[in-house]
Amino acid sequence: MATISITNASWHLTKKILFRFVFVYLIFYCFPFPLDSFDFTKPIARPYYNFFDWLISAISNKWFHIRAEPQFDMFDKFDDSNYGLAFIYLNLVISGVVTIVWSFADKRKNNYEIPYQWLRLYLRFFLAAFLFGYGFNKVFPSQFQPISASRLTMTVGEQSPMLLAWNFMGYSVTMMKINGVLEVLAGIFLLFRRTATLGGILSAAIFTFVVSMDFAFNVPVRLLSSHLLLISVFIALHDAGKLLNVLAFNKPTTAAVYEPLIHHPLRRKIFSGVLGILAACLLYATMINGLNAQKEFGYYLPKVPLYGVYRTNYFLRNKDTIPPLETDSLRWKQLVVDRSWYSQSGRIQFGNDKTFVCKIETDTINHFLNIKSGNDSSRFQYSLPDLSHLLIKGVWKKDSVEVLMTKYDLGNYLLYREKFKWIN
Repeated sequence: MATISITNASWHLTKKILFRFVFVYLIFYCFPFPLDSFDFTKPIARPYYNFFDWLISAISNKWFHIRAEPQFDMFDKFDDSNYGLAFIYLNLVISGVVTIVWSFADKRKNNYEIPYQWLRLYLRFFLAAFLFGYGFNKVFPSQFQPISASRLTMTVGEQSPMLLAWNFMGYSVTMMKINGVLEVLAGIFLLFRRTATLGGILSAAIFTFVVSMDFAFNVPVRLLSSHLLLISVFIALHDAGKLLNVLAFNKPTTAAVYEPLIHHPLRRKIFSGVLGILAACLLYATMINGLNAQKEFGYYLPKVPLYGVYRTNYFLRNKDTIPPLETDSLRWKQLVVDRSWYSQSGRIQFGNDKTFVCKIETDTINHFLNIKSGNDSSRFQYSLPDLSHLLIKGVWKKDSVEVLMTKYDLGNYLLYREKFKWIN
């Protein structure tokens, strides 16, 4: 891990200027990794993030004419938000200024081979950490949720592009796990010098798909995925000439000759040990986070009380039977009881096909059903006359209502019924 391939070739002026800019930009983008990767080191990194939360909020409107406020703890600079944009703009400004100063102060440098190798080593571990994070959230399925009751009842036209992509990825847990294994494998390859280029190639292939999906389906992490793709390409380009000779030009190539990045034997051993510990910690921490995410909101969570789709048999409002009119905006046509990432959710469809999305709290002891949306809250008494019916009584929109509903068999949905199979 602590060895490099050294060349004494003189770099062209353009290459040296470009390297200076890329070096500053990527270091600033990735820092303070790895201090922000573990719970026990995050207090060390927090003052750095607090400073930039203040700085970017202060200058974003004045410099870049956007209002940027932090929203996510230690993630805002990666997000497709005004904060993320302001951070990128600030990074470009700082990198440009430092590049100019560096170029005037260091005109006689022959090449930057050693700083390049240090940068490549740092980026390898940074990229591996993200690959492990993404990968273990698929190996232990939690990044994409299964197509649940509420999603089954939505028409394609009601779904956002991002939800459509999430449904596509969440349909098959087999595909999700295969993608996760490939991401973890790419991360492992990146940890070792001999397989780093292979890891970069595999990572570039993975993030090419991710970036394409993020842009095509309006997933709001395009800034992050684009940078991870660029870092993957940067790492893979290290052996671009050798790869082209073998794969494209049918020419022989030579093996890379590696020399120690740190020449002192004891320091080299210590450094290699530190890298080994860091690699093990990244693997362990991301694996545990993946397992915890699966337990909290993953693919195999047990069904919530009353889970399913219910269709109305009769609807009484103030003891009057309300007929199923397509223009009625108060009569319930369908009730969906589901689970979101953080709570039990619900979806009421009215006679005119308008929908009402809400949170549901179910008291299975006293048989109460609380339906909440914003500041509105309604409480109903429910009962189960049999396994296929749900009876609800309470007050809805200041009217007393009684609703008898039949539970719809989810197996009637082709997307729910069809499962992975080896042979049709």
